[in-house]
Amino acid sequence: MWFVVFGLGAAFLHRLRLPGAVSTLPYPPPAEALYALYFLLVALLRLAIRDARLAAVERRARRAGRRGRGFSVPAPGLLEMGVGVGKGIAEAVMGDFTGAALAGGALLLRVATARPDDPDLAARRVAQRRRAMAREQLRAALCVVGVGAVCVGAVWLPLLQPRLAVLLQACTRTWLR
Repeated sequence: MWFVVFGLGAAFLHRLRLPGAVSTLPYPPPAEALYALYFLLVALLRLAIRDARLAAVERRARRAGRRGRGFSVPAPGLLEMGVGVGKGIAEAVMGDFTGAALAGGALLLRVATARPDDPDLAARRVAQRRRAMAREQLRAALCVVGVGAVCVGAVWLPLLQPRLAVLLQACTRTWLR
């Protein structure tokens, strides 16, 4: 999207007139200077957009990391779960049903709030973040290169147009024979 916007801006830049003070100079700046200035401004703007997008990806990753550490507790191990169940059964057999209910509730709460520490999931999230960052950097680089190519084409077109017309006429003559 940015390439289309900036590329169209470069394609129609020749329609802009120089300000009055600049156009009255004895030697006004050439068209190449206007295109070079436009290219530099567009490149800086596109790189600022890239940096803002990469910062947003990093913020989301940090926020997701903080959210995971918030109120979660480590999952109970097999030994701890066995001790909790044994304690609940012993309290139920001895007649302390309130203690059994509290032990069972604590165990269920611990299991419910436990966050799975899946290393594959964490690795996938890191890989997705890296791919998103690489994609954004590639898009920004291609946009800057593409706008540069449009600027160069717009500057060279008036110089190459007579030669291209002659070349096109020569090609059509040979093809029509």
